[in-house]
Amino acid sequence: MPKIAPKCLFYKALGGFCKTEHFSAFWRIFCISFAKVNFFQYFLCRKKVAVMEIKLRYSSDSVSLEVPEQNIAQYIKPDSESKSTDNFSVISNAIESANPEDFKTAILDKKLCIITTDGSRDFPLGDILPQLLKSLSNCKSVSYVIATGTHNSETKQNERIVETIEKYVSKPYIHIHDCMADSFVTAGKTSRGTAVEYNSVINDAEMFLVLSDVKFHYFAGYSNPVKNFVPGICSYKTAEGNHSLALDEQSAFGLHPLQNDPARRDNPLACDQLEAMRMIVGDRKVWAFTTVSTHGNIGWAKFDKIDSAAACAFDIADQRNAKTVEPVDYLIVSPGGLPNDVDLYISQRALELTKSGVNDGGEILFLSACPEGVGSERTKENFYNILIRPLDEILAAKGDDYKLFSHKPYKFAQLISRLKHLWIFTNIPEAECKKMHLDPTDDPQEVVNDWIGKNPTAQILIVDGANKIALKTAAGGEDAV
Repeated sequence: MPKIAPKCLFYKALGGFCKTEHFSAFWRIFCISFAKVNFFQYFLCRKKVAVMEIKLRYSSDSVSLEVPEQNIAQYIKPDSESKSTDNFSVISNAIESANPEDFKTAILDKKLCIITTDGSRDFPLGDILPQLLKSLSNCKSVSYVIATGTHNSETKQNERIVETIEKYVSKPYIHIHDCMADSFVTAGKTSRGTAVEYNSVINDAEMFLVLSDVKFHYFAGYSNPVKNFVPGICSYKTAEGNHSLALDEQSAFGLHPLQNDPARRDNPLACDQLEAMRMIVGDRKVWAFTTVSTHGNIGWAKFDKIDSAAACAFDIADQRNAKTVEPVDYLIVSPGGLPNDVDLYISQRALELTKSGVNDGGEILFLSACPEGVGSERTKENFYNILIRPLDEILAAKGDDYKLFSHKPYKFAQLISRLKHLWIFTNIPEAECKKMHLDPTDDPQEVVNDWIGKNPTAQILIVDGANKIALKTAAGGEDAV
């Protein structure tokens, strides 16, 4: 019998193994692993493609994604996040530019009420308050109200605001607004039919100082000092009446009655808020300290009467954080981490402000941690319970009697209906995401790899801190700013 070379014996044995079920199972696992993990990196190495590692804010941390530079259409962040700012100087300059003597004269022997934003906003109160206090010595008394609107009053974030005030003020009077439990004063109805009921704790105030960080708001035009009053310190009923205007197409970001540009003043919901605020304050003077900031970095500030302080802040937000884009098939969105992705109810703002950046039939990868889930119990009935219905049923209900929060599932349904996928990387359980017509993923890098694997020339638009950004298209239209 002729001798068989060892090499031949090896191949004969290998051939036998390849025909077994063990090899078939091994090969399937290898191929799946290679496709998911290695192919993208292998392809890049072979092609010698430059890759950018992008860190996007997520909860109190970040998510890192590797994206080839040739596939990045734009990488957008809020203006003040990319700059090193000296908050002390920005605040000091704003106070001095306002002529503090005018303010001191206005508050002379007056009962001043300071209304500040709640803990759902990343407002640098600890930097602002100590410097403002130097201008308050002439007033008779100072009280503080935390404007929560319809948000929960009892939160850790609001407790931290109380602690900040108590750090700089001895035995202050502080009230955290509760739209359900507080007592309210009726001021009448707006011309659009909103019943105006405001918190009775401000009744004795003779003058107001509003602290507000200004950014785009997808139906109120901007988050701004007017919103500290409405819905900030109003009843649930008032908020519901005003927010029923959120489904009007003119209630959109970048439009507000205090805009310097007359062509951009027609926002029904924002006009209703301003009218209601005027009814609440009457002839009492209102000053505002407005900022444009991101994660504690103040890029700009203004201290002035409320109309001027708001209008100037709108101009700055437009200049710095309104971005023109060409829509693409793939969009990555991060609201900007906490508190902007604390729950889905809050983080949805980021999608509404950036949705014009994705084509119909495109895909969005949404990085929203949502450590507190879908939203507070108060929002469940008219947010989550509606969002889990069939999409066509949600859209068909637009003409029904409006219930507070129901504009949010409608907006979600509009967006989801025109997309191929709305991927979400989140702490919300997978089953809940699927009920809400969202596509959960536990590996955002895999989503990106899949996009490029299907289309090597795919263009991906990436937005971090999207809660402060507004995307407008080159074509203009309703998203023009």
